[in-house]
Order: sequence, then C-alpha cells, then structure tokens
Amino acid sequence: MKKQLILFAALLGAALAGAEIKVVFFPFREAVIAARVDSVLQPYPFKVGEKFEKNRIICRLDDARYAIELKKSISHYEFAKAAFENKKELRAKNFTSDYELKKAAFDFQIASHALDDAKLNLSYCSIKAPFSGKIVELLTRDHETCRPGQPLLRIIDDNKLLAVANVPVDNRALTRVGNAVRLKIAGSAVVSGVIHEVFPQADHRTGTVKIRILVQNEKGLRTAGVTGVLLYDK
Repeated sequence: MKKQLILFAALLGAALAGAEIKVVFFPFREAVIAARVDSVLQPYPFKVGEKFEKNRIICRLDDARYAIELKKSISHYEFAKAAFENKKELRAKNFTSDYELKKAAFDFQIASHALDDAKLNLSYCSIKAPFSGKIVELLTRDHETCRPGQPLLRIIDDNKLLAVANVPVDNRALTRVGNAVRLKIAGSAVVSGVIHEVFPQADHRTGTVKIRILVQNEKGLRTAGVTGVLLYDK
C-alpha cells in the first residue's frame, strides 16, 4: 500500500510538472451598492458596461423628502442656538438658573445632531462610485421604491485584473510576492503581471498553492472572466 502511494505521488508530480497552469482573470475588486435610505430610485445615469470614474454619481434616489427634513433641521438648529446664547447671557447676569442654561445647551446639542443626521440622509440620495470601474448588473429597476440595505447595482474595478492560478508549491519563482510573470490569454495575447498574493495554505492533494497575479488593464483591452495559461519554466 505504501509503495502504491509513493508511486501515485510520483505520477501526480510528473503530471503536474508537465501540465499547463491555467488562469482565470477576475476584476481587481467589486462591490454591490445598496440603498441607505427609504426612497424611489431615479433612472441610472450609466448603462451596464459603461465606464465611470471614482466619486461620480452612479445612482440617485428621490431626495425631496430629505431636502425638506434638512430645512426643518436647520430652522430647529438656529432656534436652539439662539436660545442657548440667550440663556448664557441671562446666566451671566444671574437672571436664570444653571438648570435652564444646561437645558438650553442640551436642546442645542440635540438640534445639532439632528442637523447632522438630516445632512447625512440627504447625501445618501446621491450615491457616488467608491472606485473607478463599470456597472456589471442593475439589481433594482428605475422608479422602484427602495428600502435601506436593498441592493441597487453591482460594479467592478477592471482597470486591474487578478489572474488566479494554482501553482506547484515548491516553485519559488511562482510563490513569491512581487515576482514578474507572463501569461497568455486564450487566443494569442501575451501579457505581463506581478504576483500579488500567495495563499498561506497549500492543497495537499495536488501539491499546489493558489496565487493571484496583478495585471494592468487601464485601457480595457482585457475582459474579466477570460481564461489563459501561465508561461513559466517548468
């Protein structure tokens, strides 16, 4: 039995040594953007696959309700602030008590927090892109009523790609972060990349470890999801 295991391991190693290492290209990062307030979704300003820059508004919610709430909060804030300043002057002249001054200070603080909250809710109606990229999928339709936490769209950053591969764990050139490698995309294109991540645990059944290779893609010449092979010295 022991001899059979040794023979199997030797055959598996030989097979791995002569086999191509396949890679799959994934986006550098992706995110599902969700609503953070109750509102109605406005028409999307970008189409699926259309490129956008970081901090561009990629989604809008109807903000009429939150604009009104902000105006109310500003009025309450200004009134509470004036009342607090008045109480301070009266207390300095000993025309009011410490309790009245503290109550005015407390009311002013509450109004200040309410104003900050109203500003935040209004800002949630204009959803900005956390990074440059493209829309992959629209998860909510125009003019639908949204709830906090409801997914609206999925976006990816494909300005860089991560080529994922399983490589022999004993190949030092392929298991060291920062090493340069070459990859051949299905077809004929050959691209350069840098080993970005090496997983800390190998697969004992295959003697391989997963790595991620960073490939630049600012011009959008390569598409996430394509496959290829890793070019390396065996």
